[in-house]
Amino acid sequence: MRRLRMKFYDPAEGKSKTLSIDGVLETLTQAEIEPIMQSLIGVLVPTTAQVDEAQIVETTTNEVFNLIQ
Repeated sequence: MRRLRMKFYDPAEGKSKTLSIDGVLETLTQAEIEPIMQSLIGVLVPTTAQVDEAQIVETTTNEVFNLIQ
């Protein structure tokens, strides 16, 4: 699974906040991601937050068992 991990830094709190979105395209660029992150400030993250970084993370899941389907 491919996931976009967006990290914001809030200097007022001295903490970072991270939002993740599953199932994103591998070809996303900074020019496409950064405006989206800016639009999330004041909506999903505090108005004092700043865009910090973004990563596209590829994960693999190996299911060991699934008893209830």
